[in-house]
Amino acid sequence: MNEELKTKVFISSDKHGGFGVSSTIIYGPTEALLFDAQFTCSNAHRLVAEILETGRELKQIFISHLHPDHYFGLGVLKEAFPNARVIAYKETADEANSAFSHKIEYWNTELLGTNGCKTAVNIERIEESYLSVDGIKIEILGIMRGDSENLTCLWIPSTRTLVAGDLVFSDAYLWIADARTPEERQEWLDNLDKLEALNPKVIIPGHAPNNKPINPNCIDFSRKYIKDFTKELKDAKDSKDLIKKIEKIYPNLAVPICLEMSAKILKDGLQWEGDFPLSLRYKKTII
Repeated sequence: MNEELKTKVFISSDKHGGFGVSSTIIYGPTEALLFDAQFTCSNAHRLVAEILETGRELKQIFISHLHPDHYFGLGVLKEAFPNARVIAYKETADEANSAFSHKIEYWNTELLGTNGCKTAVNIERIEESYLSVDGIKIEILGIMRGDSENLTCLWIPSTRTLVAGDLVFSDAYLWIADARTPEERQEWLDNLDKLEALNPKVIIPGHAPNNKPINPNCIDFSRKYIKDFTKELKDAKDSKDLIKKIEKIYPNLAVPICLEMSAKILKDGLQWEGDFPLSLRYKKTII
């Protein structure tokens, strides 16, 4: 086919629990695929409107990893598009399904309330290393560590478009809390090198502010942030000092909760009730 796939990116506000989450609609002449499903019900409804306005049939919803800000909107989306398959790659699906009920229980208190997910939606495990929209191939770039382990991103060869998910952030504070050891943080950095080696023309990050263009150098931004955070993590007295140091280097970025919680978990040893699996909650940080 001569048609190229197009992308349409929806980024939520950083208000009302939006967390600056990106969802990417990949579409061809007749079909569409959605990468990640938003966090709140309100933003999932906004995303439904964006999909409807493409005029394409939503065939697949691909979930990148187990963090709920990327799949809590599934109930709203399945109600709007009941025939769309909800899928994730290999163990990513298993982890998201296992985490779903725990995440609902944690977040649907005063944190999200009526704007939160109420019922888990089953995510189908797939083994194939590629997807397609209107017969045009999209590659799944394996299982990689980003802001969680077992994260997946997509590569559209025909347009050299990288849908990076939470391997890459753009002008937003990174969630580093799941990377508890130097080896895990280095693995994330190594994966950024692998993504950069693809020489993408377009990079779509997992989180970004919705009131400014995506930073075309967001891989470099993410790499530098991880290195700076790692250095300041060693030097800071406590989480408050760490937050102050990072805010001095990176003032006024989107998603400040990522900085606040990462600092408390990694520097103060906070055992966060929202963590899943439980082994992560009790995992010691090695600075």
